Amino acid sequence: MIALIALLAMAMAVPTALAAPQDAGGTIRIKANDHRYPGSCDFPLLLELSGKGNTITRPDGGFILTSPDLNVTITNLDNPENQATYNITGSVHPSTDPETGDVTTVVKGRNLLIDPEAGTVIAIGTFSFVFDAKGNLIQPLEGEGQLIDVCAALQ
Repeated sequence: MIALIALLAMAMAVPTALAAPQDAGGTIRIKANDHRYPGSCDFPLLLELSGKGNTITRPDGGFILTSPDLNVTITNLDNPENQATYNITGSVHPSTDPETGDVTTVVKGRNLLIDPEAGTVIAIGTFSFVFDAKGNLIQPLEGEGQLIDVCAALQ
């Protein structure tokens, strides 16, 4: 499964189109090769998020996750001196096909993603991935832009 760190912003944001961005700060620990995050690094990570995020409800019942002022400091817990801070001010646009139930997610801007094929990356540009109605990945991360390999940067 592709993990979107922006989901933390969704959990903390008020789901309304009129609300101002809310605090999306928090801490996430990811174990080395964590089975919950296929594509995670071979070493444990600490993610420290700071800034704001929001969930915008669309008229069709869908939503858009935004993070207009969100940063993440990622630390290699095996070598804590190896850390980097990234600006992740992108947006996440999931949509469900009413006939098949497939969920296509488009990410735009700067996002932290964990993908079974791309790995743990900062995606800059426009990318997408698709899960079927049963939660199986049917289209891994693909798109236009730049992918920064976080694991390589923090070795």
